Amino acid sequence: MSNSEGPRQLVLCFDGTGNTFKTDGTETNVLRICRMLDRSDSQLCYYQPGIGTDITPGSLASNTLQKGGKLSNSKALNLALGKSFDAHVLGGYKFLMRHFRSGDKIFIFGFSRGGYVARFLNEMLDFVGLLGPDNDEVLPFIWDAWASWKLSINNKKSEAKRRLYQIMKDSREILSRPLPRVHFLGMFDAVNSVADFEVNIDRAPSAKVIRHAVSIDERRVKFRPVLLRSEKAETHGSESKHRNLFGANSEDKSAKPHEEDLIKHSPVDDTEGIAASDAPENSHRTKPLSLTISEDSKDEEEDDGTQDEEEVWFPGCHTDIGGGFVRAENEEYQLSHAPLVWVIQEAKKRGLRLNEDVMKELQCKGEIDHSACSNTPGEATNNEQFEASLQVGATKGKIHDLLSYESGRSPISVLSWRLIEYLPLRRMELQPNGDWESKRWPPSRGETRGIPVGANIHVSAIQRMKADPSYRPDNLIFGQDTENGGVGNWVVSGYEGDPVRETYVRNSARK
Repeated sequence: MSNSEGPRQLVLCFDGTGNTFKTDGTETNVLRICRMLDRSDSQLCYYQPGIGTDITPGSLASNTLQKGGKLSNSKALNLALGKSFDAHVLGGYKFLMRHFRSGDKIFIFGFSRGGYVARFLNEMLDFVGLLGPDNDEVLPFIWDAWASWKLSINNKKSEAKRRLYQIMKDSREILSRPLPRVHFLGMFDAVNSVADFEVNIDRAPSAKVIRHAVSIDERRVKFRPVLLRSEKAETHGSESKHRNLFGANSEDKSAKPHEEDLIKHSPVDDTEGIAASDAPENSHRTKPLSLTISEDSKDEEEDDGTQDEEEVWFPGCHTDIGGGFVRAENEEYQLSHAPLVWVIQEAKKRGLRLNEDVMKELQCKGEIDHSACSNTPGEATNNEQFEASLQVGATKGKIHDLLSYESGRSPISVLSWRLIEYLPLRRMELQPNGDWESKRWPPSRGETRGIPVGANIHVSAIQRMKADPSYRPDNLIFGQDTENGGVGNWVVSGYEGDPVRETYVRNSARK
């Protein structure tokens, strides 16, 4: 059963590093999304397996020690992790070069490093635009300017940054096509394995709708998440106004870019090297990230410049969010099921055309009736099997902690991962005041991820804590928190009664 009416849809799916096409039950959520897509001429899908260097203890260790046994700086290590990163990003970019037509809607999904690739591609489209289908010879030049500019974001040498920015601006005006914002960006525990490309977590990509499912329980230092923002208490389903990259509102088609706008409205001030985090707290509501929409774009009438973004934390480790583990004996549904249902249903509400028969087969379609962008509670479902799949996956799905000898991996593998935790690798750590700080020392030593105050916690995490007295994540339950049977004091932050979208925040964050 499919529906091919409406504008064309271009769907890009980036799998995690080391993940590839499988049909043995260990496919990731990204591959499951590909499977659910409608097969018609009006929807094109690009699937990119997790090519490149696999993130394993061996690949990490082999690039960590220099001659003489001294620890290298993290650059060699991160180059190993980021090998072929440009091929990942440009593969998706070339797909859009070949196939995008005016009026098309772009959906992008990614898991793990593929999630970061998806985000990076979104930002590249924001800044350099989209070249025509026969401009492959120019692409290396554009990539070099864009990547060099990204590497210089925190560099105070404004003249070099201005030159690179001017190259991007000129290429947009001369070679790029008008392009609407990415319609939907969905990510499963996005991580940055290319530390040279610093991510400013005060700034989200410009996609109209963003959904990011994040792991509560992952502890490995090389799998720190790339979050959307760093506000201490983001509102549920925050909306923000976006401007054209060069300062014009998206509805102002006659506006022309000026040097003053280039300086004033660039996402990172080009003349002073000021990061977006130095801007006023509410500056993200007028962030200049979207490209001017063409006059004949069918999507133009629907784009009022606002952004709908939600970042929700789910129980489980990295691959428990994005999928890919072998199902354990008697494990009917895995923890990765709830994040999949959440992301795919959010995309469906935003127009993604899906095969409903396959959705039902994968237990991703219930009878919940949501309004398109409502923040009101969903109606109760009559699909008992669908709701049971969410409940069973949340409460009985296995957590795969690769730093634990009970993970099912070999003792050698677990020991290798543990040793890496004692290396002084650069990472972003959440501070008590809610700020993020880059740290190397002391080593991570398997510490849990920092969860921002006011972060939205998925109902599945609350269900698991209530069902399993041994599940008490340190980053959710602080000290001897004995309220409500030891699960803490939580209040519903959105979509009360909805088994797919209901979220909670710590009650103290509301005070």
